[in-house]
Amino acid sequence: MATTAIWKVKGNLGQVVNYAANPDKTTLTVEDLQGLRDVMDYATQDYKTEEQRYVSGVNCAPEIAREQMMMVKRQFGKEGGIIAFHGYQSFAPGEVTPEQAHEIGVELAHRLWGDRFQVVVATHLDREHIHNHFVLNSVSFVDGKKYNDCKASYALMRQTSDQLCREHGLSVIEEPEQGRTMSYDTWEAQQKGKPTWYGQMRRDVDACIARSFLFEHFLSNLKKQGYAVKLGKYIAVRPPGKERFVRLKTLGDDYTEDAIRQRIRAHEQPPRRPAPRPAPKRSYKIQHKPRKLTGFRALYFHYLYLLGRLKKPTASPRRRRYMTDEIIKFDRYVEQAKLLMKYRIDTWEQLSMLEEAVQGELNALCGQRKGLYAARRKNPTDVDLSPAILSINQSIKILRRELKVCGRIEADGPAIRQKLAEPPPTPTKVKTTLKQRPRKWQR
Repeated sequence: MATTAIWKVKGNLGQVVNYAANPDKTTLTVEDLQGLRDVMDYATQDYKTEEQRYVSGVNCAPEIAREQMMMVKRQFGKEGGIIAFHGYQSFAPGEVTPEQAHEIGVELAHRLWGDRFQVVVATHLDREHIHNHFVLNSVSFVDGKKYNDCKASYALMRQTSDQLCREHGLSVIEEPEQGRTMSYDTWEAQQKGKPTWYGQMRRDVDACIARSFLFEHFLSNLKKQGYAVKLGKYIAVRPPGKERFVRLKTLGDDYTEDAIRQRIRAHEQPPRRPAPRPAPKRSYKIQHKPRKLTGFRALYFHYLYLLGRLKKPTASPRRRRYMTDEIIKFDRYVEQAKLLMKYRIDTWEQLSMLEEAVQGELNALCGQRKGLYAARRKNPTDVDLSPAILSINQSIKILRRELKVCGRIEADGPAIRQKLAEPPPTPTKVKTTLKQRPRKWQR
């Protein structure tokens, strides 16, 4: 089994084979490796290729590949832009020998590019899975045309690689994940049962679907989990801590928009509770105690009650007249209590997670707004951008307010707990004088 990939390389080809021809570079430190940014230097490193035992050239000599490629570029006047393409072919651990892997890599280069392009093939042995690197000159030595890297050319590369694997008796991924390609690291992690980002995203999406009865609720639950959501032709989400958006449909056939709507529609109506059993015939009624609140929510509700603003069928709280200064901040405490009830926050850890999620969504919206501002500056006549910017501004305003309330909870929570722990002041008795005593009416 072999996985493949190819990507373009921009830069200067002047350093290309200098390292490969230098025998003193057979051992490198980590700092040296970080300093070598040239693609061919990386592909032909001695310690990865058994001192260049597994380095071959197609239509060029590995020792002077850089000069030969530059000569072709100068011949056709195409020295700038994309200088090369970097290909990759990786095999399953223990499935091939270094000789066999290198033979397959050279044959793949001949079949794909041997009639028009110069290629350096290097087999790396520094990891558990043996893999080939291909450095492909972007300019053809036949007609000077540049290599066209597109979906069709990559599909041909993958099909040719699979065909060579079958010819050599190796395994082939007959059906990639849901008909789509995956990286070798992801495939290897799934085979070993290790957690992956895609697996975590599926679990989070499944959990949001399970507790949603409308599609809008599903999107809201995703945002509460810290995901940034982007709507368009396809729904895309960005997990917390990641930079790129991922389309939900890439997670599988059960995660397209239609499939998610059907899964939500399956439990759109909340399940009905079974009819209650008739109460036993007794002389008294069974009274069920309401569920008590805990944590921050209980603390704030108790404090609001002590301030005297919550109605309760009992006598007025004893501390009401001693908390005049706190009553002024009543609206502020109510706002904090509403936020705690909205997100069911009971502990400091939950409050910290909420702050991180709100900050992540706020950063994502600010980035979107920045892009919309740039697009409007380029095209001032586009009227479709203003409503989108207005909507994002409103969302940013709400998130900033919630972030501010979270900060106030961190500041006010310990103070409230301390005030509740203090004993109430003892009331002082007022002595009455003779003048204050009521006079008896005399007839």
